[in-house]
This record gives sequence, C-alpha cells and structure tokens, in this order.
Amino acid sequence: MRRQISIRTAAARLALLVGLILGAGPALALPANFDPIFGFDDTNLGGLPTLTIDVEDPFLGVGDATAGTFDVDVTGSTDVCILFNDETCRASTLGVTGPYSVLMTLTVSAVNTSEIQGPFTLFLSGLSGTSYAASEVAVELDPTVPTALDTLAVPNFVWNGSFTPLVRVNDVADSPNLYDYLGWTVSGVGDSVTFRYEVSSSPGTRGVPGLMANATTNVVPEPGTALLMGLGLAGLAVAGRRVEARLD
Repeated sequence: MRRQISIRTAAARLALLVGLILGAGPALALPANFDPIFGFDDTNLGGLPTLTIDVEDPFLGVGDATAGTFDVDVTGSTDVCILFNDETCRASTLGVTGPYSVLMTLTVSAVNTSEIQGPFTLFLSGLSGTSYAASEVAVELDPTVPTALDTLAVPNFVWNGSFTPLVRVNDVADSPNLYDYLGWTVSGVGDSVTFRYEVSSSPGTRGVPGLMANATTNVVPEPGTALLMGLGLAGLAVAGRRVEARLD
C-alpha cells in the first residue's frame, strides 16, 4: 500500500533534506546486509553519504516491465555478469555450485511521473520473492574491481571498469521505526549504474536473487566528482513503504 503524499516544489524538497553527510567518509570494506523484513541492516552503512526521507517524500516504483508501467523504467536487469571462481562473466547460474557474485550495469530508459523533474534518487529496498533468504545476499559497499573481466558471454552487459558510489537512504516515515535503503543519485533517461552483490550459497535451480527498487525526488549530492548515474535490477520488482509490521 502506498501512502498518500503531497507534491512540493523542487526547492522545498531540497530545503527539507536532513541527515546529509558530505564527503566520502571512511573506506567501506564490509558489505551491506539485507534486513530480514525490509531494507538493509544499518550496521555497516555509517561511512556512506546519507539522505533522509519522510512521509511527504514520494516513494515511486521502479521496474523493467513494459514501458510506462512504473514511475521509472529501466533496462539491463536481465543482462547480469555472474562470477564464480574467476573473472569470466556467466550469463546464467548453470554450473555454479557455490557462493558467487553478480555485477550489474543498468540504465534508466524512461521516467513516467511528473514528480520527477530533475535529479532524483533510485534505491534498493529489499529482496523480491522467497527464493533467497536475506542472510544469503549482501551488496558490496566497497566492491572488488575485476582486473581482467571477460564479458563475451554476456554481450549486453556493459562494463566501464568501475562501480557507482552508493548513497544511504534513511526512511523515517514510520518513526520510531527507521528503515535504510541503498541507492544512487541520477539525473534521468540514459543514466546508468554498476554495482556488485554477493550470494553466500549455491543457487541450485533458483537463478540469481531478485531485488526490489523504488525512487524518490529527494536528492543527496554524492562525494567528490562522482557522476550522476541510474539504475536497473535483476528480477526487478516494486516495493512499497514498510508500515509497522507489514510489507506492501
């Protein structure tokens, strides 16, 4: 269930930013673990620049289905690079018999809501479905960059040699319950993002984990000279805000 939200001017949205941490912060060696219920465990997120969103900030849907289905459409969510014991991309989990990692480069293909009129924030909000437990999947905050990545098996996976810096999105709408997400600041159609997550168990017949995503017009500047980039997700689904003990 999506909360009713009020539409504010871009200036008002930016004026109400709180919890903003400027600068790159300390090196982040540990991964971000999914919370068993919603969002991420905040244990390892302290070094990220932080954006705080409240009930009045839009909580918009992101997905890779038919164009116009979501507030933000993305492409590339099925063209992932799966790494298992080497730096050669696999197009599927066939033959993967243990822990593995997934690299994604994803692109904003359309913006379908009038609430997004400039830079905005896209963020991961949870795991989709029940194939993987939260304890099996973690997003790398300081991912290892492959030295000689072979992408021939996944021709539509685009690798530019680096990963996109992450932003911590702290949702206080249901205070005193607080929920954390991980995201990126993007400017619009054509922007892309690359990130990496780890799976600590063998996939069996499950394929790769599905991830849920949302967007908000509340924006946080990224540190240094980081580019404005966009998003897409494997097995993408839409998440709603968590309200007390329920998932929408």
